[in-house]
Amino acid sequence: MSPVSASYWNISGYIIFWALFAIAFGLFTQRVYFLFRLVSIGQEENRFQRMGYRIKSMLSEVVLQRCSLKTFDRKDLLGIGHAFMVWGFGIFIVGYIIFIGLGGGFGLSSVLAGSIFKTVYFSIMDIAGLFIFVAIIWAFIKRYLVKPERLNASNKAGGNDSSLLALILTMMIVLVLLHYCIEAFGYAAYDIQISWPPLGAAFAGYLAESSMSENMLITVYRGVWWLNYAIILCFLAYAPHSKHLHPLASPFNMLFKSLDSKGEMKPIHLEAAKTFGVCRIHDFTWKHLLDLFSCTECGKCSENCPAQVSGKTLDPRGIIINLRDHLLDVGHELFKTAADCETLPINIGKTIIGEVVKEEMIWACLDCGACQEVCPVNIEQLTKITDIKRNLVLEQASIPLSGEEALKSIERNGHPWRGIRVKRSDWVKGLDIKILGKDRDIDILYWVGCTSAFEERSMKVAVALAMLLKQAGVNLGILGDEENCCGDPARHLGSEYMFQLQAEKNIDLLHSYKVKRIVTGCPHCYNTLKCEYRHFGGDFEVMHHTEFLDKLMQEGSIGTIKGAGCIAAYHDPCYLGRFNNVYEPPRRILKNLPGVTLVEIVKNKERSFCCGAGGGHLWLEEQRSNQRINEIRCDQTLDTKAQIVATACPYCLQMFEDGINVKEAEESLKVMDIAELVIHSQQESSD
Repeated sequence: MSPVSASYWNISGYIIFWALFAIAFGLFTQRVYFLFRLVSIGQEENRFQRMGYRIKSMLSEVVLQRCSLKTFDRKDLLGIGHAFMVWGFGIFIVGYIIFIGLGGGFGLSSVLAGSIFKTVYFSIMDIAGLFIFVAIIWAFIKRYLVKPERLNASNKAGGNDSSLLALILTMMIVLVLLHYCIEAFGYAAYDIQISWPPLGAAFAGYLAESSMSENMLITVYRGVWWLNYAIILCFLAYAPHSKHLHPLASPFNMLFKSLDSKGEMKPIHLEAAKTFGVCRIHDFTWKHLLDLFSCTECGKCSENCPAQVSGKTLDPRGIIINLRDHLLDVGHELFKTAADCETLPINIGKTIIGEVVKEEMIWACLDCGACQEVCPVNIEQLTKITDIKRNLVLEQASIPLSGEEALKSIERNGHPWRGIRVKRSDWVKGLDIKILGKDRDIDILYWVGCTSAFEERSMKVAVALAMLLKQAGVNLGILGDEENCCGDPARHLGSEYMFQLQAEKNIDLLHSYKVKRIVTGCPHCYNTLKCEYRHFGGDFEVMHHTEFLDKLMQEGSIGTIKGAGCIAAYHDPCYLGRFNNVYEPPRRILKNLPGVTLVEIVKNKERSFCCGAGGGHLWLEEQRSNQRINEIRCDQTLDTKAQIVATACPYCLQMFEDGINVKEAEESLKVMDIAELVIHSQQESSD
């Protein structure tokens, strides 16, 4: 008999059941509505397109726990424990709804009691309970005994409340134990002979042979049933009131994740915008506020952040947690102050820029995207940092002096390099390359980029690539002195206004020459031309030079190559690999070079470690840190025992050159662009 069908103190169990549920559900609903209102004060953003795909993707992430399993490795197995816990409690929650909600609350216990379904499902719950036990024990070990650095409470973010988390984990174990007790005492009290579910039946057999009376068994059965129900309701009421909001928010966060290319940065509509970037909490979009409640505080973003690893002040997790706490702190005040979000004051409580998020943190960001790549719940840390940076530059005119000088150089000279006096087309002398201003009859435009046109070391890459393309019979040309900075440095230094000026100028120029196909050797130019110009009417077919060279080699347009044997490691540039998923073409080129043995650096492909030049840092003064980022990457490369580090980005080339020099490793490691390696191998074979 169901404990709900009995009376207690002359009060029907059904009344007690639903009264307790009403209280808990009321507290839950009240708080969820408050959180919903907080998210709703954010700016409008369309995240509702392709809902069928979104739902399917979200379910595959949550149900299969791909979100947890995608980042686990041998050194950190917490993802497996989290998956076990989610799977186990997912099964328990369904069981609670069926057997407590429907069975107890609606008086269907007698219908379910003898059903095969109950036996099968309780058996599944028994096994799931063991998974939960293993997961929680593993969580205790990793949280309190062998704690990963990313979970260390001394981290800048503050981390979880250890005592509260321990209480939650303990209550989870209690729920599982109570489930076994309900089974066992229920079967024993009502003399139900059953061999499954296995643990409940075994415990029931032990109780049946004990000296406990039938009345005592029934009393204990009812007691543990109601205790189990009370704890479930406590969890229901507590969940939205705690800072552990990710079980509620993260599925929705994954549902509304960005479907744009990783390399696309949302443009500001300069003429219509009421504010540039973010300086108030409600300047963020509603999705970015939902991000704040979705954070699991796992610390993977900070653990994989090159700036954080090098000892700089940036802490992606800290930014998200601080913004979340700020939003919760000022939430009630926001609603009291104004019903219309447009009239809300700039600051209530702490100021966003300066107190909630330190300005130094913003300028430490490399825009490399490593934080977003590893986030299990699709939080967009980089977008928030970018929005704050835009406000600093466009509204507060606050930017490091070296960054300001780079922006002035773009405005005056069309490139970010200070003190440069050579012309963009000086590197091309003697190569017989068409310049569109003189000859428009081309098939491919080679977009050289500022660094390859002006920086002496990178000019050699431009020459090597041009020679290879000519050798393959490609009818190519360049813009020459008409080429302007694509705008990437301006955009990543926070000047959206200057970026859009550069974009519009370049798109008009490309359209005037009827350019359709573009090859570039710079991943930053590649990403900008391919992913970002289309927002401004620039729809071009853009290939990175490694993609194009790989295609030419497969077609046989570049002849058989022989070269001296060497060990080469390939460094994935952030804006080629992580942002545009170009991983295999450069590796295929290296594998097709006879005598070259390709080895992988410890952090590679989507987990590649930034060279340190992203986010405009090629032009910013180095922030104080324990070690420069490019030196850390050089150490990782030296560990491979490679003789050559091959890359495909002029920024990376320059940072490796500097890092190798500082390490005094010139004799053991050299850096070369892939185009240089190909042309060098050809020259060796001819020698």
